[in-house]
Amino acid sequence: MTVDGIAMIIEPRERAVGKGVVHRLLPWRRRRMVGPFIFADHMGPDELGPGTSVEVDAHPHIGLSTLTYLFEGRMVHRDSTGSVQTIEAGAVNWMTAGSGVTHTERSPIDERDRDRRLHGLQTWIALPTDTEDGAPWFEHHDADAIPHERRGGAAIRLVAGRGWGLQSPVNVSSPLILAEIVLTDDSSIALDDDLPERAVLAIDGALSIGGQPVPHGHLAVLDPNTRPRVAGPGRAMVLGGDPVGPRNIWWNFVHSSAERIEAAKAQWANQQFPKVPGDHDPWVPLPAS
Repeated sequence: MTVDGIAMIIEPRERAVGKGVVHRLLPWRRRRMVGPFIFADHMGPDELGPGTSVEVDAHPHIGLSTLTYLFEGRMVHRDSTGSVQTIEAGAVNWMTAGSGVTHTERSPIDERDRDRRLHGLQTWIALPTDTEDGAPWFEHHDADAIPHERRGGAAIRLVAGRGWGLQSPVNVSSPLILAEIVLTDDSSIALDDDLPERAVLAIDGALSIGGQPVPHGHLAVLDPNTRPRVAGPGRAMVLGGDPVGPRNIWWNFVHSSAERIEAAKAQWANQQFPKVPGDHDPWVPLPAS
């Protein structure tokens, strides 16, 4: 156990997604997962001008749930369950792939002719073994449905799971937490130790954990059974939960079985996944490696 409660700090790596660039935190070679969280991309903040847009074409998933949370901007989600949903800042999109789902993410058509900003977080949550191959489904919760509370100079929004006595309405698949914390100058808050694996993503500002500064965009993985204080000013996302067991990950596929991932590769290459109604072409080809 470290003195300040931080086990390691993960530096973001740039990755191309659609027509843009994101900053990837998970998975990492020395830390594949934090609880059930197996993937985390910090998007932006990006300045989008007239004629520019987010365009993530049709692509598949298995064995996971995606959770998209925006700080600024709007995106339109479509998937093969028939769901069409515009996600706005503070709202939650939760899509469970299970046995297989296909989806797209795009800028709203009505705002592509003007300047705007996009800033957010997308995570993947590995499903428990007994639900990895269940039916796909989708749910959305508006920003005003997300529980929030102010404690001194700290504002907490419980995006998913439980923490600080709050519970999100999102139907999560296993015990977890995803929370947004905004701290004013000279304010701090202790992190709950109810869950065995936790991490803190420094979104903006000048944050520290247990007195140690955490650079902007970096992910601090915490020691178990510790309650370090996060101090501001700034914004952080807390994520973690109970481990669900080892998982294989290849491209957009997550599963406990390597054979199931091989089968998903063949399914997508042969376009045997369910299709996104009205938005399946173009679709992202299976990577060569």
